Amino acid sequence: MKTNRKIFLLLFLFVTVCSFSQNKWTTLRISDTYSPKNDIRAIQFDKGGILWVGTWCGLYKMIDTKWQLAGPPNTYIQTLYIDHKDTKWTGVLGGGLCKSDDGVSWTAIKEIQPAGEVNIISTDSKGTLWFGDWSCGVFSFKNSKWTSYKSEQISLGDNTVTSIACDSKNNKWFGTYHGVTAYNELTGSKLYNRENSKLPANDVYSLCADSKNNIWIGTTNGLALFNGKSWTIYKKENAGLPSNLILSVAEDQKGFIWVGTDKGVSLFYGKKWITYTVENSPLVDNRVQTIKVHQNKIYIGTGKGISIVECN
Repeated sequence: MKTNRKIFLLLFLFVTVCSFSQNKWTTLRISDTYSPKNDIRAIQFDKGGILWVGTWCGLYKMIDTKWQLAGPPNTYIQTLYIDHKDTKWTGVLGGGLCKSDDGVSWTAIKEIQPAGEVNIISTDSKGTLWFGDWSCGVFSFKNSKWTSYKSEQISLGDNTVTSIACDSKNNKWFGTYHGVTAYNELTGSKLYNRENSKLPANDVYSLCADSKNNIWIGTTNGLALFNGKSWTIYKKENAGLPSNLILSVAEDQKGFIWVGTDKGVSLFYGKKWITYTVENSPLVDNRVQTIKVHQNKIYIGTGKGISIVECN
């Protein structure tokens, strides 16, 4: 029986590798020439399936295969989020937090001042929006009410919040430069860092809560998987990662994990890894800053455009 299982597993892995090697790749660029417009910081889809992209040089949407500027030109979009009401939210470098109900007219959010450098936006299982700021901690928005959370209130490592993930148990995970915090309104908060856990680095750049309620933590020194009890650490030295600098993490519809680094993107399924770089694939750039899964496609945002992988 053990031999049969091993044969089945090997066949499964072989078929999976062959399947991914035959995936269709396409490239999207906002500009055909070298431009900060191709420096992709965020990727979202609205209710109508329209692609929205936040870049170093403005917010754009794709209409009938053509790009349209969707906000003020020459603005650095740090983050973009489209909520369940189809409201668009953007964090703009030097421009604060803005929102638009129609995608045309934009309003600056004054309720969170003096915060003005929103870096990440997410939503939890109850529909509450969460905003991570570069210097003022976390803000939540629900039923027209704003609430502020600082490091002394919910055990944040510091008030620079780089990443947010929300799992199905309504736990919020906040990444900072001094660890990652798990927060729940009912049970309180707990900070995980190098001093009290196996977190490989305190500088957390990306987070992903998967369909099994595991939390994937991208740091400057590898990728950590935490299931609530035990830790598994993946690094270049012991896994298929091309780099230990983890910039983005996402789970696809098959439960596979995509990991963006500064030297390519890796796909993790089961116990195996596949790494895509500009040297061995159509990947447009090795610096993978954001990953968005939409339907059966993986949208990989890089410093030079978007690579799209259509999964079989």
